[in-house]
Amino acid sequence: MYLITARDDKESQELAKNAANYLKENRMKYALGKEIPAGNKKYVADYEIIIAIGDNKFILETFRKLGKLQIPVFAIASTQSFLAQANSLNFRHYLGLIRKKKYEVFRRARLIARFNKSVTPIGLNDIGLFCSKSASLLEYSLKLNNEVFWKDSSDGIVIATPTGSTGYSFSAGGPIILGEPHILTIASISSLEKHSPLVIADDVKIKIADISGNNPVIIVDGEIRVPVHADEITIEKSPYDANFVIFSKEYSVESRLKKRTLKTNIDRLKDMPASAKLVYNLLVHDGNMTQKELINASLLPERTVRYALDILIRNNLITSQPHFTDARQTVYGI
Repeated sequence: MYLITARDDKESQELAKNAANYLKENRMKYALGKEIPAGNKKYVADYEIIIAIGDNKFILETFRKLGKLQIPVFAIASTQSFLAQANSLNFRHYLGLIRKKKYEVFRRARLIARFNKSVTPIGLNDIGLFCSKSASLLEYSLKLNNEVFWKDSSDGIVIATPTGSTGYSFSAGGPIILGEPHILTIASISSLEKHSPLVIADDVKIKIADISGNNPVIIVDGEIRVPVHADEITIEKSPYDANFVIFSKEYSVESRLKKRTLKTNIDRLKDMPASAKLVYNLLVHDGNMTQKELINASLLPERTVRYALDILIRNNLITSQPHFTDARQTVYGI
């Protein structure tokens, strides 16, 4: 049995209804609810897969609400999402693979922080320590396996999983971690001591001690704020992973089409404007997008993106079709 949960906005709710219709048509048992009640294990414990529909923020929230439950999540993007496995155009294809049991479960590491008797929600991306008041320095000692590694004065410190390595940690100079190796990253934010980011094994004991600053606060996944009433906190890998439903590349619609067209199209792109090449590459690597999503991803002006799309369409290098849930938008793809 499957649980469909969706962000509370028109597009996500409409997509949830369409997913429910598909499951119903194929006699797959399901329940349709707006959101998972936090801490209500009985509500979700018996479901085989959670189908979460929304953006990155909603997907992260879904895993936090699951807590220690390691039910696999199939995420469908109703808007651009780094964490989603499908979107409004291809979700039926992937639900069909789930129906045929042609999927695997990919485990992603999560983090938890402790101080005194308090425990934070489990974070999928990262856990950071900052001062509540902006432009305030945080002073602390970083201990690894109970030995002081550095003392620091900075805007804060972020410990990230491989999943979260492309977020705040990356903006602070940390590396991008591909796949799911057993490592974490540690980055000091605007350090006065000029500490370089670290990569450590995920079983290393991390302690932030001698904490001094203006109302220190732990921030989980950039969303949950937990005031710290202690001079030392411990951050560690949670024993409870985030389980994602994934699909073999041989079953991927996009990958089959790209294999066929990519080699042919490379030569035809050589004499095109840089904007057209950038937009094409974004569609190749990130999948189907609307014009608005391409503007956000490319950082190009709206006029430039429209011009690039027009060139690519006229040369039959990309496709366009109406958005599945919003006829006012067009979705572009390879």
